[in-house]
Amino acid sequence: MSGGPLDHDRSYWMPVLWGSSALLAGSLVLLARRLYFPAVLKYPWVMGGTEAMRSSEKAKKIVFAGSFNPPHHGHVEMLRYLAKRYEEVIVVIGVNPSKKYLVTPAERAAIIKLMVDEDNVQGKVRVEVVSGYIWRFAMKENASIMFRGIRSWGKDGKVEMFLHFLNLCGPIVLGPMKCPLPTYFLEGKPEYNHISSTLIRNLCAEGKREGREPDLSALVPNAAARRVASAYSKTDKNL
Repeated sequence: MSGGPLDHDRSYWMPVLWGSSALLAGSLVLLARRLYFPAVLKYPWVMGGTEAMRSSEKAKKIVFAGSFNPPHHGHVEMLRYLAKRYEEVIVVIGVNPSKKYLVTPAERAAIIKLMVDEDNVQGKVRVEVVSGYIWRFAMKENASIMFRGIRSWGKDGKVEMFLHFLNLCGPIVLGPMKCPLPTYFLEGKPEYNHISSTLIRNLCAEGKREGREPDLSALVPNAAARRVASAYSKTDKNL
C-alpha cells in the first residue's frame, strides 16, 4: 500500500532539513574556531605560497582598521607591508559616538595621509572615516580581508576579542546575512613594539604641562612629528 501525501512530503523534506542542520552546525563550528583561534600573523610577515597564490593575493582589496590615536611607526610599517602585498589598502578610522577623543577622526585621517605620502609608502592606500560597523563598510567596498594591528595577542588580545566577535557575528545577526570576512591580526615589528598610542599621548600631555614641545622623532615619522605633537598637546590630559 502506497503512503499518503504526508509520507511523500516527509520523504522530500527530511533530507533538506538534515542538510540544512548539517550546514548550520558546520558554520557554527567554523565561527567558533575563528573566534577562539584568531588568525595572528607574527613578524616577519612573509609572503608565502606559490607565484599564482601571491598574484591572487595581490589582486585583493583589504581594510586596515583601528583608532590610530595617534598613528605611529608601527602602523606605518604595517601599512608598508599591506600596500606591497595587496592591490588596495583602505585605512579605516571608526567613529565611536560613546567615546570622546582629543583629536577628531578627520584630523587623525589627515595625519595618516601625511605619513603615507611623506614616508614613501608604495601602493594604493586610501584613508576613510567610517560611522557604523566596519565589517559592513568592508563588505560594501567588496574587501576580501580585514586587518588589525596589535603589539602581540598576549598584550592586546583581550581588548581585541570583542571587536573580533562583532566582526564574526555581526553579518549573521545584523545582516546582510553574509559569511563574515576573515580578520587577521598583524603583530608589530619588534623594534616598534615599545611604541603605543598611549605612550605618545602621555608624552604630549607631559610636554603641555611643562610648556615644551615633546620629542616624538623616535615614535612617529619625522614629517608628521610636529603635527602629531601640536594636535595632541592641546590639553595636559590623556584622551
